[in-house]
Parts: sequence; C-alpha cells; structure tokens
Amino acid sequence: MRHWGVVPGLLALLALSGCFPEDTWSDRIPETIDEPEPPEHLLRKQADFRLFDPSVRKEFFLYFYEDELINQELVTVINHALPLDDRRPRMATREEHDYAIRMFMEDWRARGQSEKIRYFNEKYSQEVSRMNTLLDEKISYKEREVRDFDDKRVALAADVKSREMSGGAFAGGDEKLNLVSADVAKRELARAERQLLLSQGQLMILQYLRDQRNSMYARHSLVLSNDTMSVSELLANYPVPERLVQDICQRVQPASWSRPGVRITIAADGTLSLTQSRDVIVGVRDYVEKLKDEQEARQRAAQK
Repeated sequence: MRHWGVVPGLLALLALSGCFPEDTWSDRIPETIDEPEPPEHLLRKQADFRLFDPSVRKEFFLYFYEDELINQELVTVINHALPLDDRRPRMATREEHDYAIRMFMEDWRARGQSEKIRYFNEKYSQEVSRMNTLLDEKISYKEREVRDFDDKRVALAADVKSREMSGGAFAGGDEKLNLVSADVAKRELARAERQLLLSQGQLMILQYLRDQRNSMYARHSLVLSNDTMSVSELLANYPVPERLVQDICQRVQPASWSRPGVRITIAADGTLSLTQSRDVIVGVRDYVEKLKDEQEARQRAAQK
C-alpha cells in the first residue's frame, strides 16, 4: 500500500504539469543582432584601405578618422556571404577589427615603394580638399577682421580730422586724456589703412578660392533671388547707367558677380534689377542707400 500511494502522487503531478500554459511568445520574438551602422559622414569619403578576403567572403574597409577631439581607426565590413539585397556596410566587431588590421598591415608591408608614394600623394590631395572645405569659416573670420580694421580706420580718421579742424589742438598729445601726438595718430591711421587693404585683398582671394571650389565640385547650394530698387536719382552722377553697375559690382563682393545665373541691369526708368544671393542683395541695398545719403549731404552743403 505504501508503493501504491506513491504512484498516484506521481500521476497527479504529471497531470497538473499539463495544466500550466505553455510559453507561446519566446518563439515569436526574433533574435535581433545588434550591428551598429557606420557614421554617415564616414561613408561619404573614400576608404583609406580596402581588402577582400575570399576565405571568409568579407570585404574590409579601413578609415582613418580624425577631428579636433578624436583620432582613431575605423573598420567597416561587407559580408558577401549574405544575399545581394542584405549586403551593406556595418561596423566591424572586435574580432573582425583585429583580423582586418593584421591583414592591412601585411598588405602594406608587401607593397612596393612606388605604391606607398602614390598613397601618400593621394592622402595629401585629400588633405588639400579638406582644407578647401574650411574656406567658408576662413571667409567668415576674415570678414570680421575687415570690419574691425575698418572701425579702427574710421576712429583714427575722425581723431585726425577733429585735430585739424580745431586748429591743431592737442597736436603734441595729452597724457591726462591719454592722447598721442598728431604725428603718431597719422602714422597709426596710415597703418590701419594698409592693414585694411591687406585684409580686403586676402578676403577677395578666399572668396575667389571658394567660387573656384564650388564650380569644381558643382555645389549647387547657391540660392538666387530677384530684387528691384530705384536708382534714378543716382544716375545724374554717372555719365551712363553702366558705370553705376560697374561701381556696384566693384564695391559689393566683386567675386560674386561671375557666378552662373547672376545678373544686374538698369531699366530706362531708373529701376535697378538684379538676381543674386540674399547676402549680396542686402549689400547692394546698403551701398545704394549710402550713395543716396552722400548725394543728399552734398546737396544740403551746396544749398548752404
């Protein structure tokens, strides 16, 4: 009887085990493999080294990534064992990275001297192209420098002019008012004018290089706009309307008028029409307003 009591208990446990619900969700959730995607800016440039290993049917790409804070080697992989639609570059795992680095080092040692020289020449050309992409930042800083020198020139010119109009007051300077002598002020004014001219020339060179780069790489980031303004009162100061057009083109970003799609004309009724980028249009409007203010000042002075 003692044995018969154990058997019904085992049978009861087996029966109860079938009453619990089965795991119906684990098989429905697919196992995801975390494969980090390469940075987008990395895929836009050409890989520094590229090798295909037929034994594992994988293609490895080596990138030397460098910026202001990071300097590292990145390896991406394309698995050619996968179907054609599923082949895409991904970041290499730690094992694949170490394996690829060993392959790249062996391949570099096996290369000849001419191939190594050609590689360094290509790296130099890539560095030059990278520096060309910094032209926009250089132009921005150079424009600030031109404005600073222009403000300095205006302040010094006002100081010299005020001394001349006051009959030579403070010609020898004044230590209490922290004023230099007139000769020193004139010398600083001439120096500021030279610095301003030098900065303006450097700015024009940078703008020319930027336009050359844009035309070389066919960058169509330039957005043109149309604008009109009245310049009929200014035409009396010029023998022909074309001279006013030349004056505007020489004074307001001269390198920008040779870009494709840009135009500037003056109609018979004295309306100036131009197709340019927005920053140049704003500069043209400011220059036209400056010419009008100077003309009004001359007219008021003549009336007195």
